[in-house]
Amino acid sequence: MVDNIYTIMGINVTEVNLFPQTVIEEILQNVSVLLTTEVGSVALDRNLGINATFIDVPAQRAMMKLAIFALETVQDYEPRVEVVEIDFIPQLYDAMEGLFYPRMVVRILDEYIS
Repeated sequence: MVDNIYTIMGINVTEVNLFPQTVIEEILQNVSVLLTTEVGSVALDRNLGINATFIDVPAQRAMMKLAIFALETVQDYEPRVEVVEIDFIPQLYDAMEGLFYPRMVVRILDEYIS
């Protein structure tokens, strides 16, 4: 961590901590869940998550669309962070298989750090 900057990997979240110990842990978990949730899959908020219209699109275009959707989703649902960078995890990127996972660098805004 440098100046409240953190990296979140967009890999499936297997466990959600309902009682995070810190605000930082809560915020980072929220961003991770946003990156791994598909729009329409949350019953009481069908808009939460990433729009999956990038599926079956050529890899470079799909990555651009996914980056835009990820940025918009985090801006809409987690206002306590500023997105610094979005790229893809190189060792998990496989365009031939249609697999790529976002990696997002965020800065937690100072007013939320205690």
